[in-house]
Amino acid sequence: MIEGSWRLAEASDVPFVYELVTQVDPRWWRFSRGGLEPSLLIATAQGVSAGVVVLDEFSQPVACAVLAEAGTMGTGMFEYFALPTAHAEALARQFAPDLLAAAFTGADIQRLYYERFENDADVFGDMSALFEVEVTYPEFAMIGGRYENRTTSVLTRERFAAAHPGSMQ
Repeated sequence: MIEGSWRLAEASDVPFVYELVTQVDPRWWRFSRGGLEPSLLIATAQGVSAGVVVLDEFSQPVACAVLAEAGTMGTGMFEYFALPTAHAEALARQFAPDLLAAAFTGADIQRLYYERFENDADVFGDMSALFEVEVTYPEFAMIGGRYENRTTSVLTRERFAAAHPGSMQ
């Protein structure tokens, strides 16, 4: 277990989120698809329902998750990215179960979606197996000189609760 923690995102986290988006660009599609102009990032961030930041053992941010498009339909889009280092990605994987539980308990969500390019870093760890692929968009975008597929997957409240009993109370 790596030392670290997570907390709700604050306005003071905007510089970190911008740094994270630029380091994983264009993989965090919500933020980078329109370009990396800081004012666009801020405008996009205002449209998310909630956000959390994962902190390392020195209380420095290393990963960020946002819950977007959480509405009356009982669905939400969960987006989760870490700085592209082994340490940051390991911390992200460590806190993935807690963050998913927080998303389900913090909002009336029955189906939690996430989208990934085929070569995105694994930040969900064991939780990845709980998501079921709904659709794959072939050759969605060019990244690093080659087209990558983009997959939309879903995790239901029931499936998560069965895998992690007691985590959503």
